[in-house]
Amino acid sequence: MDSPAAVTFAGLPEPLEKNARALMPLASAPCNSARFRIEKLFRDSDAKLADALEALGYYKFESTKALSFDDPACWSASFDVQLGEPVRLRKVDVLISGDADDDAWISQQSWISKPVVGEVLDHGEYEKFKKIMLSAVRSRGYFEAELKKSTVTVAESLDFADIDLEVESGPRYRFGSIEYSDNILRPGLLANYATFKPGDPYDASAISKLHESLSGSGYFGAVSIQADPAKDGSHEVPVIVNLSPGLRKVYTFGLGFATDIGVQGRLGYTNRRLNDKGHQFDSRLYLSSVDSQLSGTYRWPRGNPEDEWVDVFGGYQQKTTDTSNTDKVTLGIRVSRNRSPHWLETPYINFTGENYEVGDQVDKSRLITPGIVWESTVGREISRIRSGHRISLDIRGSLDEIGSDTSFLQVTGSTKWAIPLGQSNRLLTRADLGFTAKKDFEELPASVRYFAGGDNSVRGYGFETLGPTNDEGAVVGGSYLATFSVEFDHLIGKKWSIAAFMDTGNAFDDFDVDFKTSVGLGLRWYSPLGPIRLDVAHPLDDPSRDYRLHITLGPDL
Repeated sequence: MDSPAAVTFAGLPEPLEKNARALMPLASAPCNSARFRIEKLFRDSDAKLADALEALGYYKFESTKALSFDDPACWSASFDVQLGEPVRLRKVDVLISGDADDDAWISQQSWISKPVVGEVLDHGEYEKFKKIMLSAVRSRGYFEAELKKSTVTVAESLDFADIDLEVESGPRYRFGSIEYSDNILRPGLLANYATFKPGDPYDASAISKLHESLSGSGYFGAVSIQADPAKDGSHEVPVIVNLSPGLRKVYTFGLGFATDIGVQGRLGYTNRRLNDKGHQFDSRLYLSSVDSQLSGTYRWPRGNPEDEWVDVFGGYQQKTTDTSNTDKVTLGIRVSRNRSPHWLETPYINFTGENYEVGDQVDKSRLITPGIVWESTVGREISRIRSGHRISLDIRGSLDEIGSDTSFLQVTGSTKWAIPLGQSNRLLTRADLGFTAKKDFEELPASVRYFAGGDNSVRGYGFETLGPTNDEGAVVGGSYLATFSVEFDHLIGKKWSIAAFMDTGNAFDDFDVDFKTSVGLGLRWYSPLGPIRLDVAHPLDDPSRDYRLHITLGPDL
């Protein structure tokens, strides 16, 4: 038989037994091995067992062993081990000498997995720590770094051990020349992607950041970067960036469905590279029975393309709901700036002309609206996320003194959080708040008023059917908005989950708010296109109402 023989270990915790089996050839020898070979491996097993236990800090132990050939089908062996006290670390001295001795970043990195006084000596973890040390030092440009000293001294009493480690860093290299193979963008624009320049101290993370930025720019199909130390004694690292053009023109089309808007057709055209200045153009057409839009955006990078873009945009929207009708033309300009890794700031100014009908009011509006948006999204993915959040704050307003038909100030904030509750459960919370200070509410067009109800508002009610009403009972929108939602989601398979939720809120004109509340159950399918949600909601405020079905598609955040 060529199957493994039975080799048992008594008295060893799992990590020690696993290591003993890995280092002892006897433990993996098959049944059909020659007897003389098994006997030799058995004789050698004492030394192998000692190596396995000492590697994990157990120098004191006693063992008894037995080998049997009684079963004609296969031999067997057993080890009974009595462990003593492990060797613990008494002293851990780690020194970085050379130019890196005052590099704070290196010092912080070197302590990440540093052995701690009082811990059990683990030779494997110590070897890992040495590799981390050298890797951290070299990633900062100390390419000549080497171990000057590395000793582990175990006391004769076998009670404690001392570690003495020294890394000699050598000189820190600096970035040399930076060359780009690309000829589709201006050199000045490409140079703005790099956070370093020739002569700066070398840092491997800066190379990774450059690769990530170029790959995500949309301009290039492939990006590779060579950053090898020069061998001429200059202590420089020349950088060669090899780029190949990406797909220039992109066409998209599709069909979607949501309860609020019904069936929607989508067409899109994007030119990712209009010229060597990196200018881009994007256009979108959405068609549905409720909300149809045509938009176009011309955009270009300003300074560092990772940090700031300017957009000039225009569009037409035709929106028909149960409570209002709108025809709106918009022209505007905005500047998007990254204020931190997770915060985007976008000041803008819009010029809008709108013909609208709300209740029995038929009117038109012309507005010049400056504003600013701050938004942050962490954890947005096309699949089911376990943890993340989205936060947005939009402040906008207008004055009739600058050419608008009316004056107002409006603040709208929204947030959504995904909170993990174990491996299979999560909590989704959502809040939308709005405030309008207005000169004359009736002069505000439908697109500036607040409405509630619908797939992403208070489920159980129709799209934008909640809000203040006129004398005839028609919903005309409100000056304020407050909606909240809490949802518990339980995974029932790799691609499916069930949910229970409660929504509440309304649009209103004074603070005597008539909150509308609904509860419901939902089913989610995490498709390749993103989560598809089917919700059945029932309004608690009017038990006579039927249940309402909501279907939506899109990321959780």
